Amino acid sequence: MSCRGLLRTGGAAIVLAGCCAAATMAQTYTADPGTWRPVAYSDLTFPRGEAESYASLWQDRLDESNKKAEPGNPGVPLNTSIAVGNRGASEWHFSINFQTKVVALSVLSTPHLCTDEYPSPTKDIRIKICPSRLATFENNSYSVIDGAACFVEKESGAPVEDSTATVTYAAYDIPTRAIRLRYIVSHQEIDHCAQSVALHPENATR
Repeated sequence: MSCRGLLRTGGAAIVLAGCCAAATMAQTYTADPGTWRPVAYSDLTFPRGEAESYASLWQDRLDESNKKAEPGNPGVPLNTSIAVGNRGASEWHFSINFQTKVVALSVLSTPHLCTDEYPSPTKDIRIKICPSRLATFENNSYSVIDGAACFVEKESGAPVEDSTATVTYAAYDIPTRAIRLRYIVSHQEIDHCAQSVALHPENATR
């Protein structure tokens, strides 16, 4: 589909004005995509720079979350006059530049869109199940596959850890043409979250 068109996923229309901008997600050729790398995070409350591309990718779901009730007032719509920015919204992403196309996997966390939660080995570190999108940019066209994946979130009371203690890793598996995911919380592998996200929907597995 053209970057000037409309894309419909899950019944929601996404205006692809941000599609071409989102193609900047991985401008540099990824020389060794099979190497495990930590995913990158973006705060989408007031997105700036690269975060704007991911906010554009998720604009329909961000709008949905922003319209929902505040956690302390179930069923009461947000007052848009005081609801500034995308409340509590963040995402992680892993992108690959194949020279001929760019692929980006993004997982969105907001207070209202994540559907489930796994037990965590550490207090104040949450393991949530949140919406994912696999976006592919090729020859000025854009496609997306919706899914779900884990999102590890540290709360304010989380313990101070070294940089390798709690990490989400991603790598591209060439034989299966899929992005593989690993999650470690306080040095413990979270097997429930291990996932392989195929670049083609007919091969998608969880």
